[in-house]
Amino acid sequence: MASWSARYRAGECFAVWDELRAYGPDGVPEALQEDAEEVARETMRRVAVNVDVIVERLTAAGYAFAFPGRIRQLPAADDLEAVKRAEQVIGSLPLALRACLEIVGAVDLCGDGGEVLLQVSYHADPLEEWDLYPDPLVLPSGRHLWNDWEYWAEDFERSESRSVHHQGFSFTFAPDEIHKANVSGSEQDILLPSRSADPKLIGARGREGLTLVEYLRISLAWGGFPGYDATPLDVPVPQTLEGLRRDLLMF
Repeated sequence: MASWSARYRAGECFAVWDELRAYGPDGVPEALQEDAEEVARETMRRVAVNVDVIVERLTAAGYAFAFPGRIRQLPAADDLEAVKRAEQVIGSLPLALRACLEIVGAVDLCGDGGEVLLQVSYHADPLEEWDLYPDPLVLPSGRHLWNDWEYWAEDFERSESRSVHHQGFSFTFAPDEIHKANVSGSEQDILLPSRSADPKLIGARGREGLTLVEYLRISLAWGGFPGYDATPLDVPVPQTLEGLRRDLLMF
């Protein structure tokens, strides 16, 4: 039987990830680990290409990024070292998460859409609870993982009741969709350590049980703004989205 990585490159992207997830929290057997890691790396190489295309298209469309210096930050040597150090201290990182940190790096599409993407807002009037939250794609760096771990570890040492941490380290993967609109919100988390191939992303509103790879698929299918899949029927979807998501790589 062909390897997972060969099947993935042949177009069986969804089937392969379904099989990797089927191993659950115990993760892929050691004998198959290298093959599974290559699937994760190839997945995130395609995600990285897609993100770069979307950033280029948003820039050309006149989208106003909230943090111009943080739009796209490729993993640097200290990011890779931070991931390695974190895995040694925290424990196993899910394959999809490690590949995302090491290959894609940091992304921040928060901003003000103006006439380009009407519902995307960061500096305009705060959105109301019932408004559409487009959920711009935000991905962390390896350094963010290590910094978040250090903060958590210090809090653990200060805590009078360490039972609050009994479930493990809750990595703050990204702000939630409300916080991404510059409104006081929460975060999207991944529970660590974990041997699972594709971890669940906790805190994505209305997406309970969604995994990291599944979230990235939805996000890029909507041009980096997955909240648009909740657009009410009487609200037109911005035409800009069609241009943002056109001809992206399948992963």
